[in-house]
Amino acid sequence: MPARIAFYAPMKPPDHAIASGDREIARLMVTTLEAAGFEVETASRFISYQKLPDQARFLALKVEGEAEAARIVAAARCGRRTAPDIWFTYHPYCKAPDWIGPEVARALSIPYVTAEACRTHQGSDTDWQDGRRAVQEAVGLASANFCLKPSDEAYLRSILPDMKTTVPLKPFLDVAAVAAEAGNVDPASFFPDRAPTILTVGMMRPGVKMHSYRLLADALAGMAGRSWNLVVIGDGPERANVEAMFGFARKERIHFTGALPRRDVLGWMKAADLLAWPGVGEAIGMVYLEAAASRLPVAACGVANVATVVSDGESGLLAHEAEVSAYREILRRMLADDVLRRQLGARAFEKAGRDHDIGRAAATLKAAIEPLLEWPTQPARPAR
Repeated sequence: MPARIAFYAPMKPPDHAIASGDREIARLMVTTLEAAGFEVETASRFISYQKLPDQARFLALKVEGEAEAARIVAAARCGRRTAPDIWFTYHPYCKAPDWIGPEVARALSIPYVTAEACRTHQGSDTDWQDGRRAVQEAVGLASANFCLKPSDEAYLRSILPDMKTTVPLKPFLDVAAVAAEAGNVDPASFFPDRAPTILTVGMMRPGVKMHSYRLLADALAGMAGRSWNLVVIGDGPERANVEAMFGFARKERIHFTGALPRRDVLGWMKAADLLAWPGVGEAIGMVYLEAAASRLPVAACGVANVATVVSDGESGLLAHEAEVSAYREILRRMLADDVLRRQLGARAFEKAGRDHDIGRAAATLKAAIEPLLEWPTQPARPAR
């Protein structure tokens, strides 16, 4: 009988109605754990995330989360639900601490596991200190902490007495499923000019997403005389501002789609010639892996964690910094050279299959989790 894993994502459950990279990774985690041979149940849909620091809201969410933990423990003890063998929390961080998993793990004497535990750098050090403390305590309790990117590794190194519980896990997706799921799109139906089609995909919300849109718009504004068409996929409260940013472009060479179903997004990736998304502040950037699985080369900036999934000169070109002239130069190179684009797209696909496919991730999860089922739960270790 397969081991039962209680899966929990405090920021956004896998079946949340609003699409995002965070939700997509949560869904992939569940699929990959199942591919590794485990039985996975979404343990709770309670969301502990708060956008802005608010102590009253923080305490209210803490109380609600602890009550949810008590309900889960009581249901397991009286037989109303089957007790899990492992608790797995995806993406606990300062704004979305896990109030449930550590309590359930202690009460039921089962191993506790995290993936992509991290901290926010928004606001002051004191704004999120209580949530940060809760995450650090959870990480210290964990028998395994799966680490998807360098910034997370640095954070774990700063709070753990050693790195024995840290397990490297490269960002991943189901490469074969991307090709199978992609719909069919014909750019000629939208653009009279058969110029290279640039695709950009991003939520239109304040902060780093708008920084990326602004960088792309300013870069393309300096190339208005060159031949290209642009497809912009995304929606959000800043849509009017995003559209205004690209007001320099003739209407017939830019197409705003709004939010699209995943099938249509992947269809555009299959049809486009280039994905242009600078990636300022990207935690991981699942859009880059989806592009690679679609044989679509990427133009991005070598900032944040972009280089974790985009290899400069192999799966795309990276500007050395998030600066307009540097980004414009890599766009110019890629638009001018269709052979380069095809070569980068082919290499990106090879890299995705070699380094980032779901099969590799399932093997990593399986190898790290199975031993936890054979030994008593390790005693909690205080975070430093």
